[in-house]
Amino acid sequence: MADKSEVARLHSLAQLDADAVGAYDVAIARIGPALVRERLNSFRADHLRHVQDLNLLIQHFGGAPVTLRPDLKGSAMKGLTAMTGLMGTEATLWAMLGNEELFDRAYELALQFEWSPEVKALIRQHREDERRHGTWIRDAVRTRPWAERRMPSFLDTAEMGA
Repeated sequence: MADKSEVARLHSLAQLDADAVGAYDVAIARIGPALVRERLNSFRADHLRHVQDLNLLIQHFGGAPVTLRPDLKGSAMKGLTAMTGLMGTEATLWAMLGNEELFDRAYELALQFEWSPEVKALIRQHREDERRHGTWIRDAVRTRPWAERRMPSFLDTAEMGA
């Protein structure tokens, strides 16, 4: 049986993932390009799975499960994502990248505690999901896969010395 501090740490991680689900809901509603929306939906599903996985552990150890209701931090995260989302896809992705970096750091910190091998493996798996999310978002804001490749105009051709 886990002690209260272990349950509290699991609860904190689950709440962070619940907050992530809310932030992804806001981001997905603000994103136009289907390619980006689909990827964010898959990341949202990962966070939902994290909440479910962690809730099973929390309940196994005698704690109360986390709901998908955001706490104060989650409300702030949703608000920032919504405000940033008014500036377009790239700005929304930057906001989500900041969120993912926070999630990654939280999981990295959680790995510093003593856990049973099964719990540690789950936390490590969740951290790898966070890193994958961050990597994709970072690459997306760099390469902008949603942007149409435009044909060079007459002025572009003249400037290139053609």
